[in-house]
Amino acid sequence: MISMYNKHGDTYYENHIGRKIILTSKTIQHAFDLELRDKVGITMAQWRVINILTTQDGITQREIADKLGLDSSSLIPLIDRLEIKALVERKPNPSDRRINRLYLTKKAEALLDPMHSCILSIRKILTKGIHEDQLKITEQVLERINENLVGHYGLYTKDNKIVVEPRQIDNSYSKREVRPFKELK
Repeated sequence: MISMYNKHGDTYYENHIGRKIILTSKTIQHAFDLELRDKVGITMAQWRVINILTTQDGITQREIADKLGLDSSSLIPLIDRLEIKALVERKPNPSDRRINRLYLTKKAEALLDPMHSCILSIRKILTKGIHEDQLKITEQVLERINENLVGHYGLYTKDNKIVVEPRQIDNSYSKREVRPFKELK
């Protein structure tokens, strides 16, 4: 049996850098969601759609889904809620009525400054007590971790989605003997 404990008695999972990154990311997302709900009355997911439309008003639902790394079917209820709140407006594409284009409303535009204030508030809270040099090092370490994984697994990002390319690196792992899971010792 493979031990989950290292020589110091710590479980690898609980103290692994990857777990800490995931936990921190989820905590930031949850805090941002709470801040937006409290101050603006929207969720982080809704903010992400509005944020895209601030720079590309009039794009299609499919384009937004691609930018968010979602499939269109999971985006539709989100757009529905934004439309009910009168924050976005769907308009049929003049050349293809099967396609809807999304536009921010005046109500949504009025919320842009409060949304920006939420971002600044969260940024201030999450960096409290951390020196600028430490933040720079953290950014560099996270970038290196990302580069390591991208390089090793042949990944890249396109429109905020992780994409897998055919591996161009040594695939020596594929030459190893593969045994059913139950036989691993």
